[in-house]
Amino acid sequence: MKKATWLWLAILIPLGIVIALCSYWEPVMRDGWGHLHFYREGRTLDVATLWELAAGAWRYENPRLGQTVTTILHHDGPLHVIVTTTVALGVFTLLTTMALGRWLSLRRGEDALAFVTVTAIVAWCVPQFGPMLFYRPFFANYVVGLFLQLLWLVPFRLQLVEPRAWRVWWSPLLFALGLAAGMCNEHVGPAFIGAGALVTGYCVKRGDGVKPWMLLGLVGLIVGYALLMLAPGQTARYGGLAQQAGALERILDRGIAANVRVLGALGLHLMWALPWLVLGVVGRRVTSPAPLSATTRLAFFGLAAMGLLTTLVLLGSPKIGPRLYLHSVSLLACALAAGVLAQLATARLRLACAVLSSAMLAYIAIRCVAIYSAVGPVGQARIAAIRGAAPGATLVVPRYPAPKSHYFLGEDFEAPNLRAAIAGDYGLTAIELAPAVP
Repeated sequence: MKKATWLWLAILIPLGIVIALCSYWEPVMRDGWGHLHFYREGRTLDVATLWELAAGAWRYENPRLGQTVTTILHHDGPLHVIVTTTVALGVFTLLTTMALGRWLSLRRGEDALAFVTVTAIVAWCVPQFGPMLFYRPFFANYVVGLFLQLLWLVPFRLQLVEPRAWRVWWSPLLFALGLAAGMCNEHVGPAFIGAGALVTGYCVKRGDGVKPWMLLGLVGLIVGYALLMLAPGQTARYGGLAQQAGALERILDRGIAANVRVLGALGLHLMWALPWLVLGVVGRRVTSPAPLSATTRLAFFGLAAMGLLTTLVLLGSPKIGPRLYLHSVSLLACALAAGVLAQLATARLRLACAVLSSAMLAYIAIRCVAIYSAVGPVGQARIAAIRGAAPGATLVVPRYPAPKSHYFLGEDFEAPNLRAAIAGDYGLTAIELAPAVP
């Protein structure tokens, strides 16, 4: 095998093992208890059950596609480990493809450098990175959504680089993919629809002609997004919170200072990319790299604009939280990584970037393994104790030995309403949390 292939294996195998292990150790937490309870009566994942889940969520609960995926991933067995590992690696691969504008190759060492750089910057900048991957309700609702949306967008990115001959079957495939991607996240639809429309218009103006797959892909995304936004379940989520005020009213009610904080949080998250930004500035001053092509600059600015637009749309959301910055931060981090890599014109600069990115990624991996290997057994002990407790019992469960951080959500049983709800589901009088160890 070529040296580049060994380099790829040295990146992908440890990264895949870390993701798989942490997924395996992931404890059931917060909303996950409700999804786990769904299987108490021996339900199986047949077609009828999947339809019941999807239709019920669309009509009465969270209408996102991720809500159904969350329940699926709480089924006993290795499914969630397999899906989490595959989708997480897929997201990093697609983000790198978006940055480079071409499919990655195991025979190119520069592609491996781009992959580890994009992955490291995203891992450092995305808020609650550990929970985004290893808390199934977050993972299914946001990371799976990002995967589907990027998978839909990549053909547009490749077409932007140069005209391509896509096969006929791409048209129905992009329509179906767009339909699924549109039903994933309320605040990101406008950015992806706008990006697809602009690339389509640019390619037509360039002389590529009207591509049926582009048009059908856009139609599918728009239809999926409309199904999400107009779903009856939107009136029931969070007690009908989304229906209590319009987007503009929420922005005005929040006030200037609070809106600035929502936008400023994006900048604060991206500040973690400062080491790479400094490296890029040094590379530009030292080597004076060749200017970027017009389509490359368009792609970089387009990714950055998508990230900013996603945050602007977030201003109209009835709920604001760190998890909602996944798309914004990932897209901007992707653009930043691509810009930095374009400035590294010497072998020494590329080696410095490889060392920096690998070290940062290794640190995150070590922290995640240390935390989830400790909380995983506690989570399993909680499930076993709750399932095995006698009806009407008052149960005391152990605390998680890890605080809230970039890598872990923290102790969820501090919330009395959550303990009461789980106790009711399992026929217990109460669930109490063991006292904190001094």
